[in-house]
Amino acid sequence: MEIHQHTGAPVDETETARETLVELARTNGLDGLVVQTDPTERIDLDASFGALEAEDEFVVEARSETTKFNRVEAPVIVGIPAYNEERAVGTVVAEAKEYADVVVVVDDGSDDDTARRAAEAGAVVVEHTENRGYGAALRTLFREGHQRNASSLVVIDADGQHNPSDIRRLLRRQEECSADIIIGSRFTGTVTSDIPLYRRFGIWTINVLTNAGLGGFRKSSRISDTQSGFRAYGPRAIDSLAEDETLGSNMRASTDILFHARNRGFEIDEVGIRVRYDLENTYTENPVTHGYSVVNGVLRLIERDRPLTTLGVPGFVSAFAGLSLGYWSVFDYGQSGQFPVEAVLASLLLLLVGFVASVVAVVHQSLREADIR
Repeated sequence: MEIHQHTGAPVDETETARETLVELARTNGLDGLVVQTDPTERIDLDASFGALEAEDEFVVEARSETTKFNRVEAPVIVGIPAYNEERAVGTVVAEAKEYADVVVVVDDGSDDDTARRAAEAGAVVVEHTENRGYGAALRTLFREGHQRNASSLVVIDADGQHNPSDIRRLLRRQEECSADIIIGSRFTGTVTSDIPLYRRFGIWTINVLTNAGLGGFRKSSRISDTQSGFRAYGPRAIDSLAEDETLGSNMRASTDILFHARNRGFEIDEVGIRVRYDLENTYTENPVTHGYSVVNGVLRLIERDRPLTTLGVPGFVSAFAGLSLGYWSVFDYGQSGQFPVEAVLASLLLLLVGFVASVVAVVHQSLREADIR
């Protein structure tokens, strides 16, 4: 049985009320009481009833939802990259504080009151003197997490599209599976988001390319939402990313992080979240420009990390096609007596392209293996 004790009475009256509750509970044959003394805290029912059983007491204090995350030695940090988000950042900070020991806002060169609103809401504000991009704000957050010895760094958007209460879901998932990165996904679980069709198609395209580059051909290893900005990072990922100077400065940083994680053997998991698309002015970059930038970045990463796949295979196909066309040209010349100039030129071009692509692929692969060693 759960009884909420909402009272502003003096201590002696409160104690009398508590004794009365205990007596009533015992009289009515209840197994125990969970008593809430601070009405401003949300109760974690599972933890509270678990404590009632574990402590072998008739009365226990209610466990709040934030109790388990209060680890000052290794704090939970909520990081918020923000650029001209004065409208929503204060609300996001205020709600995120409930699930974190520290909220850090990186004001990426805003020319409005983003920094002031964030500070007034209780955040630690780190300011960039000029707008350096989403990826640069993330790098600052990773360094803050590293310097503060964070047990977890949860990155959430400042525009209000993410629900801060989902922070708890990511942290719990991280505790359950000990993954290095937990992604808040719009496409997994029972949670659904009303994503506009054009954005859904764009995200699907980027997901396919990214998973191909990551080698996620099996369903169990595929990432359903490679572009989600709502993620929880564990200590290994925080420390490693804090030292990575190669992360892109723009929105493609989300993809760069996934390649960084897979190359280092970090474990990635996902949990369903809901994202709002009914808010105004949530895009800091034109969707077409954003999509082109991300796709271009993914292709570059694939070329760098999987040269045999991106260059070697097409090179081999081109060379094989050139040889086949060359053989047909010789055979046709023998049959007809007419020299097929166009076919021969096409054959030579395919052979040249295939040869160059194959050589470049082998060189890139050799350099990559040397870097790994």
